[in-house]
Amino acid sequence: MPPTQPTAQQRYVSMLLERIRQDRYPSLQLMDRVEAAFWTSQQVSEYLDVLLEKADEAWYPSKQILDRIHRVLAYAAPVAEQIETRQQTRIGNGRAG
Repeated sequence: MPPTQPTAQQRYVSMLLERIRQDRYPSLQLMDRVEAAFWTSQQVSEYLDVLLEKADEAWYPSKQILDRIHRVLAYAAPVAEQIETRQQTRIGNGRAG
């Protein structure tokens, strides 16, 4: 079976993430766009990694980057908890994955 092609949404988010990663001072509008385009927890995680890299690059990271990290963590925590609960329920019911 040939590998599946990324969807237009996946390509769009990847493009935005790459631009944010490469730009020393990514625009707020670009970061707003990627935050509005999330569909998967993997995309949220990748974006969070990019933001953490940005914050780690500077001795005094920008308030905007730190605020976004905080917001993404606050958003992701309940989602991650729901996923973990579902996985534990599946394992407890004898269904892995």
